[in-house]
Amino acid sequence: MTKRNDLDFLSEPRRQSSVAIFLILLKSFRVILGQAWPIFIALIFNPTKSKDTYFALAIIGITAASAIRSIILYFKFYYYVKDDELIIEKGIFQKTKLNVPFDRIQTINFKENILHQFFNVVSLEIDTAGSKGNEFSITALKKDKAIAIREFLLAQKKSSTPTSFSEEEMEEEIEIPEEELLHLSPMDLVKIGVSQNHLRTAAIVFAFMFTSMDYIETLTGWKLENGIDNLLGSNSNTLLIGLITIVPTFIIIAFLISLVRTVIRYYNLRFIKTSMGFKVIAGLFTRNEQSASMQKIQLIRWTTNPIKKVFSLFDISLRQAASSAIARKQSIYVPGCFEEQLFAVRAAYFPEESQLSFEEHVIHPLVIYRRVLYFGFLPAGIFLLNRYWDGATGDYFWAIIWVVIVLLFSWIYQRNFKYFVSDEGIRISTSIVGRTETLLKWFKIQGVEIQQGIYQRRKNLCNLVFHTAAGTVKIPYIELEKAKKMENFVLYKIENSEEPWM
Repeated sequence: MTKRNDLDFLSEPRRQSSVAIFLILLKSFRVILGQAWPIFIALIFNPTKSKDTYFALAIIGITAASAIRSIILYFKFYYYVKDDELIIEKGIFQKTKLNVPFDRIQTINFKENILHQFFNVVSLEIDTAGSKGNEFSITALKKDKAIAIREFLLAQKKSSTPTSFSEEEMEEEIEIPEEELLHLSPMDLVKIGVSQNHLRTAAIVFAFMFTSMDYIETLTGWKLENGIDNLLGSNSNTLLIGLITIVPTFIIIAFLISLVRTVIRYYNLRFIKTSMGFKVIAGLFTRNEQSASMQKIQLIRWTTNPIKKVFSLFDISLRQAASSAIARKQSIYVPGCFEEQLFAVRAAYFPEESQLSFEEHVIHPLVIYRRVLYFGFLPAGIFLLNRYWDGATGDYFWAIIWVVIVLLFSWIYQRNFKYFVSDEGIRISTSIVGRTETLLKWFKIQGVEIQQGIYQRRKNLCNLVFHTAAGTVKIPYIELEKAKKMENFVLYKIENSEEPWM
């Protein structure tokens, strides 16, 4: 057990590494550039090359003010330990004092961008049991000092958490060594990059290009309409050649962006099982080390798609308790693992799963008609009305094709939506193109809700929604009587469970 005299190295207020001044200054510049980048680009590429003296002076003034602010913030930032709490004091005009008891600490994460790595410092982020997520963040600490602080705080948390063991048993407790479950190789990264959602990347690229056209036109005088007309032309042959040129080029660009983004974000990824839960370390330029306490993990979710199936890969997401605003940020995400790692995660989260009997259920077929109505007939009707007002005819074929496609996907959705119920938890499986599965233990649920629309009330159907501290899980279009039985059963399991949900 950690002794009280171990507090000595944190008992007095301490400052961050002096590198924090530079990092705070860069953060200020990023904020300014993020808000005013169009102005800077317009001035840099101004065809007249005119220089605005007042603007240059303003930039110098902003830089000087940011530098002074960074220095003051550095000298006004202190961290120390007092009375079983970690305390941070900061602020210039508005003083802030943050206190967190040791037993409220959930995880301690490290973050290293390329500058952190160059100066051998890390950013230390402490997540607590509150709903606000990372309440403590120290911009720059020497790596050895950050590791010592993390070990000290976790030891204090362990000693301050009530247990049923005697002090002698706690002293003799053997620490479980870390186990590396996965270490992505360069070839694994290539496979993951190839299997990413390139359509989503293409949509983001297209949206960025479309919203940037005004700035490009202002800077260069070039118009998108003119470029498209020149490339596609007016006759059908030129149009076909233009489309054959544009579409593959756009797909290749989206593919390369996905691949590069995957390598940068998940380079040298290590997925580690710890004595408290799991840990992921990854990143090329920004090295993130993120932990997930097993008690704080509310549910696990894994997905695959046709390309990932070829490589036998799965995505795994460990959803932690957090407010909805930062739930995604708090999740531990592994972009590509194999069945061995997936089984290890499932066994750690739900040890009884393999011994339990799960009863299979499906959702009602009426969900097909509602999806076809909302996503098929309604958009097709709006499209036809718009074409009619424009005086165009002969587009009924495309509207019918759209409705048929929606009908097909809705049928696949209903056919493949299955949920498996056991005495201790539920597994939900959905699939249209890829497959997504969610595993949830009953005692992790915070509340159960039955939702009914007008149409559902007429058909004695409903949506059953499970609310957790990491988000909601919904089963659509099930019989009302079955939903009420499940609601009563789940509430009974929650009330009688002695396991802590977090």
